[in-house]
Formats: sequence, C-alpha cells, structure tokens
Amino acid sequence: MSIDANRKAAIDLLEQTIGVEIDIQSNEYDEHQLESGETMSSHSIQFQVSEEEPDMSAFGILFSLSLMSFTFATPRGYSYSDFVPDEEYCLGYFLEGLSFENGVLMYCGDYISGRCVKTDIRYEPGGKVRIDTRNRGKGADRWLLHLQGKKHIQKVK
Repeated sequence: MSIDANRKAAIDLLEQTIGVEIDIQSNEYDEHQLESGETMSSHSIQFQVSEEEPDMSAFGILFSLSLMSFTFATPRGYSYSDFVPDEEYCLGYFLEGLSFENGVLMYCGDYISGRCVKTDIRYEPGGKVRIDTRNRGKGADRWLLHLQGKKHIQKVK
C-alpha cells in the first residue's frame, strides 16, 4: 500500500519535530463572562526552542502545533454546518494559514473544516515561539506536552 506524497511529508515533519526540547517562558490564561452569558477565553504561551539549530525546526513546530490545534478543535455556533467529522488536517490547510512577515514565520488558523481553531503561532528567528488561542480553554498546554513527546496524563476519578 503506497502513501501519498502529502501525507508522507506531513508524517516526516511530525517525526522530525516530536520530542523537540523547549523551555516555556510564559503561560498566561484569561477567562471572562460576557453579558450574554458566554465565556470567552484567551491563552498565550511563549517558549524557546532549546535545540542547537532552533530555526531548523520552524516548519515542523508550526505544522505540529497547527495539526494539534485542528485535531482538538470542535465546531462552534454556525460552523456545525461546515463540520466534516473525519476530516484529516493536511499540508494544504497548513499552507493556507502560513505567512512570513518582518522576519517572522506565522501560522494563523480561524475556522477550518467547521472547526473553531482560533490559533495564531509566531516563530521568530532563534527559536522564540508564541502561541495565542481564543476560546480554546487551556488546550495549548496539552499540545506542548505532545510536542515534547510526553504523555498527557489525566487524573482518574
């Protein structure tokens, strides 16, 4: 059974990236209630890639984090009509959100395939990375554990 080139490229990026050494520098979470009763949240994490050549990991880190953001995203509001339950994240979705501005490689994802992704990731030269999410709770904490190759352990009740 052969694997298509796009899928193989995505797997290669993941294999090259998972287990990367990082140093989390800040982790800020804010949650507040709107007058409508809805809860809004924002989460911002900044970390430093601790590898010898941190910029070699830029595409892999951006792809891996954007993949995790997509994977753990759910529909919200009107996006249920566009939601495709078994949709796989692909390089095309990643490239649509990728940009390069003022020396900074960035990924921005809003709604993808009906999922409320709401994630921005900035990769600055030298391996300084910032993740900003909106209305995603504290999910980005888990993404960093996965990025480092650590298991996510939950308390059994």
